Amino acid sequence: MLPKLFESIEKTILARFREAGFIKHAGDKGENREHILREFLATHLPKKYGIAKGEVVTKNGQHSHSADIIIYDAINCPVLYSEKTAVIPIEGVFGIIEVKSSLSKAEFVGAARQIEAFKRLAPRELGVIETREYVTVHRPSRPFGLIVGFDLAGNSLDSLSKNWQELNAEIHNVNFFANYFCVLGEGLVRYEKVNLSLGEKSLLIDTDEFVKLVQTKHKRSDNNEQHDEIVLRSIVEGLKDATFGRFFVYLLVLLSRMRINTPDLGQYLDPELPLTVIKES
Repeated sequence: MLPKLFESIEKTILARFREAGFIKHAGDKGENREHILREFLATHLPKKYGIAKGEVVTKNGQHSHSADIIIYDAINCPVLYSEKTAVIPIEGVFGIIEVKSSLSKAEFVGAARQIEAFKRLAPRELGVIETREYVTVHRPSRPFGLIVGFDLAGNSLDSLSKNWQELNAEIHNVNFFANYFCVLGEGLVRYEKVNLSLGEKSLLIDTDEFVKLVQTKHKRSDNNEQHDEIVLRSIVEGLKDATFGRFFVYLLVLLSRMRINTPDLGQYLDPELPLTVIKES
């Protein structure tokens, strides 16, 4: 039942995309297409997740580009500015999605570079949480960055997968890779972890898991420790009408694994102010 539902949703979204193509102004056309996806996510994600178009800001005053879709903590994260373009403190952001009408190589690389720049802004400071029983600290999850295209623009998923691997080799640091991307009606491209020693393979879309995997491999190599033979590879899923359903389920998986800090606006006003301890019942 669920696959059929998502197939119907994808056809509806693509039909609305084609309708938006009647708008002549390129900026208005793109904005309408972004709105289609923002509207779906705002309606169907759990209400603890906020959806906005806008900029992410750090306590040091750095701004991201204007992201097509920001997914943030709607319960604990204040929106600093909420007009057509929102401004949201980065500590309360789970991740961003870049939406492209046509996912040519140039458009794909541009979107992936924007995700890289956004991820470089993400803080790694510990958060302090106080409950009735104890005080604990935690390091926030690394944010995600996804790319959604409505059309291949004469390209192919296989060629985009190669473009992605080449770009990631240039970026080098797995902290800053796009997590996965899709083209509606065509398919989705993601990473997979294959453990040749155990004969196992698993989904690899989580930034923290990706970073931990690479760090562990380097640590064991540096210490001359024996470790499993692990291969990372990009997987092209030619899902056609099932693409959006898989994209949405992977997004839910990503969000369920994440824990982020509550923005401390006192630090935004004055870094000399004491840190706020978040109290949880």
